[in-house]
Amino acid sequence: MNQRSPLPLRRRAVLAAGLMTGAAVAGELLQPKPTITRPDQMPDLDRIIPQAFEGWTLDRSIVPLEVAADVANTLNAIYDKILSRTYVNRAGERIMLSLAYGANQSRALQLHKPEVCYAAQGFRVSQLHPDVMHVGDSSLPVMRLIGQLGSRVEPITYWMRIGDDVVRGWFEQNRARLAYGLNGKIPDGLLFRVSMISGDTSAAYQLQDIFVNALLRGIPKQHRSVLLGSVAFNA
Repeated sequence: MNQRSPLPLRRRAVLAAGLMTGAAVAGELLQPKPTITRPDQMPDLDRIIPQAFEGWTLDRSIVPLEVAADVANTLNAIYDKILSRTYVNRAGERIMLSLAYGANQSRALQLHKPEVCYAAQGFRVSQLHPDVMHVGDSSLPVMRLIGQLGSRVEPITYWMRIGDDVVRGWFEQNRARLAYGLNGKIPDGLLFRVSMISGDTSAAYQLQDIFVNALLRGIPKQHRSVLLGSVAFNA
């Protein structure tokens, strides 16, 4: 009876060990680096966003959606900066603006979408759909939805900036995050949301688009990328 030499087994073991080592090294190389945004690089949202522009002024009597304590704790853990304001125009129309900035868009700390946050507050979320908003002469991908709590009907428009990309919804958000991860980067991110209380959804979205364009014109050019990433805004 012929006995096989143990050498091939030894070679296979060495080869397997080499492959595992190579996989470990490759995995290490693909691991995102520490956050690329230092505290001193984070945007000063309160300074960047004007308090008055093109007939819109702050209405300090109304605060955008207040969240429960447990939800607030989660948001504080995810976001580094949050700005919430209500603006009113000369016609008495009000728009609520919320910005949330996170320097580290890893999976555990990525932006939370409004449909999730509103549902957590007891709202019934409906008519969620992707759309395009025209900002200047560019097209901006946005998400539209309606949150309803009792008699309160709130049409909502939002987008998310992940690094230089503007995305909407779960799929686009994770696709952008993974693309940065494959390049060894953890991007920063910003959630931009506008909403108003109105039963006329079409008119609400139209006014929100007008508001966003007016706001962008009121922001210095060098700061618009904080909201828009690589999307150009030529007013």
